[in-house]
Parts: sequence; structure tokens; C-alpha cells
Amino acid sequence: MKEYDVFIAGGGIAGSIAAKYAAKGGLKVLFVEKFKTPREKSCSGIQFSYFEKILGEKIPKERLCTNEINRVSIHLPNGKSMKAPFKMFNFMRDIFDDWLNQVAIENGAEFRDECSLVDWEEREDYVIVTVSDKDKNTEEIKTKYLIDATGMNSRIRKKMRPEDYEKRSSGATVNYYFDGVGDLDPKCLYQYWNMDFNNYMFAWVYNKSGLWVIGTGNDKEISKVGKKFFEFIKKEYNLEGEIVKTEGFSSNMDMSETRVHLGEGRILYIGDTAGLVDMYRGVGMDAAALSGRLAAKAIIKAENKNKKKRNALEIYKKLMKKTVNQTVSNTGKSIHNLANNTELMAYMKKAMVKMGVGMTFQNFFNKFRSGENLTLLPP
Repeated sequence: MKEYDVFIAGGGIAGSIAAKYAAKGGLKVLFVEKFKTPREKSCSGIQFSYFEKILGEKIPKERLCTNEINRVSIHLPNGKSMKAPFKMFNFMRDIFDDWLNQVAIENGAEFRDECSLVDWEEREDYVIVTVSDKDKNTEEIKTKYLIDATGMNSRIRKKMRPEDYEKRSSGATVNYYFDGVGDLDPKCLYQYWNMDFNNYMFAWVYNKSGLWVIGTGNDKEISKVGKKFFEFIKKEYNLEGEIVKTEGFSSNMDMSETRVHLGEGRILYIGDTAGLVDMYRGVGMDAAALSGRLAAKAIIKAENKNKKKRNALEIYKKLMKKTVNQTVSNTGKSIHNLANNTELMAYMKKAMVKMGVGMTFQNFFNKFRSGENLTLLPP
């Protein structure tokens, strides 16, 4: 039976960053991804400029989309709009995540794709993990810690904490990839704040290497709402062309304040598995990467042979306190709590000024903060 210090399920951003930092810290690491890589993933693929600090890596130009996003256009329910500078990283998740997989490998982690976690058993001082490859061959692995980075529909968390999940979907998203031309600006992120299009945050439009991504999220009838928004954008910007791909995602994770949970015993949750899904901010890859980095740091500290043995999960909770508090606090700010566009307009008048000041302030101080102590934006 092979033995590792850390086993990580999930080869996305959270899992890869955890693998990188754990291996870099001298731990023996195996991380697995159930799909063949590079693999596509339903995700915005846009991030704030501080993202490189969390990753601890300069993102290669070839891993980014050919078009840069450097401004935002915000559209309100009353028809008014405003623009502002808004530079962000723009990437496709298959290309980007594959790069992060390679970064983790270069730092000493072992990686297997087309490899799934099928069972686990936690003991006092270790965890026995059973994995299965593409040919259904199984293998038992002994590890000191198991990190779950498999997302909101984690089989581990569902089995350990079934009370964290609802019977029906708590929300879903849909993206239409449109190949065509119109009056849209390929360097602009369009945000449509309208309860008719998205009752969690804004509906979005932006470009990725020549393809327009037109998408939204909703707690019910996502297909109907998504098509409604698509037809609106098509008419509003005189789009001509065709949809070349449709992608979506849904989960039944409870999205109340209690959803954030960082693990139990020797099993640590990171990224979406931990419930670090912040609909108020509208982005989550930064929180996912940060949680992966801090989970690795916690285990390294707990396993430090020169110091008294400590509990990795408790260290992880302390390191994540700021991010967890922000995520929980933002749950109450989500527009999902509003009834209609009249309430949304009143909300936006107050929130936009506060958000703008907070963004400017925190963005400035983030320049001087380390990758482990950033304030995630919007604050």
C-alpha cells in the first residue's frame, strides 16, 4: 500500500494550489482528477489582478485568452448604465487548470488524471483512501490527511454532512458560447443587475478568445431564464451568429450562512467543497485558491517535527477565519433576499457607492499584503 502525507481529490484550482504548496513544503503529495486532463469546466474564468499573489505564480500569457478584459459596464433595472476601468485575468479553465496541474507537479506533487476517489475510511492517525482508474481498477492508499477539492457536489461532504444539502437544486447557472458579431466590446465585462435575468447576482456577457459568453444564474427555471437573457442580449447588441456550446452547473448545497464548513478530523474541505461560494462577490476562484494554499500551510505546520504536534484542522480554521467571516457576512447581502427590481434599485443605490469606496481602499492595500492575507474583492 502506497503512503502519502497528503491525498487531494480534485485537480482544479483549489486542489492544484494545495498540491503545489504542500509539496513545496516537503510533504509527499498525491492529487487526482476524475476526468482526463485538460478538461473543460463550467466557470467564468475571470479573476482580479491579485490572483497571481495567491497562486504564487506569474500566469503565462499563453494560458490566458487572446483578448484582455479591462473595463466593466454595469446595467441597472431602470435602464441606466455606467462604465469603469476593471482589469481582470481572462482564461479558459481547461488551459488554465492544466497549467496549474503542471506547476504542482514541478513542485514535487504526484498527479493522476482519470482517477476517482470511490471510498475512504478515517482512522485515528491516518485515512485509507480507495481510488479507481479509468479501467475500474481499484487501489488503497494510506494518507495522513485527505483534502477534498471536488466541488459543491462532493460525495465526501454529502456522506459526512447530509444536513448541508437540500432535496432540490438550490441554484444553477448556464453559459451560452456564441460565435458571431455584433455591437459588443470584447474588452468589456457586461453586468446586468436585473431580477428577471438573475436572482442571485448579475447576469453576464464577456468575450473569450473570440467567443461571447452569455450567461446567468437562478434558483429555478434556469433554462427559461437563460434563454430569456440570451434573446435580450442578442437583440440589444445586434448579434449575428450561432451558439456553439452550452454549459451549465447546479448544486443542492444549502446556501444559507451555515454552508461554510472546513472539514472534520483529518479531512479538510477547500474551495467550493467548503462552501466558499460567495454570490455577493460573483467570483470564487480566489477563495478556492486561497483555501488550498492555507490548508497546505496548516498541514505543514501541524507536521513540523521541530515543534509540538498540533491539529491541522484547527490551524486551518484560524488561517481561514477572515475569508470565512467575509463569505458568511456576504450571504446576507445577496440580492437573492430581495423580492423585485424596485427593491434591487434601492439596494444598488446604497451598495454601489459603498462597494466602490471599498474596492478602491482594499485594492490599494492589497498591493502591500502577502498572498495569504489579501482582502478578497469586492469587500
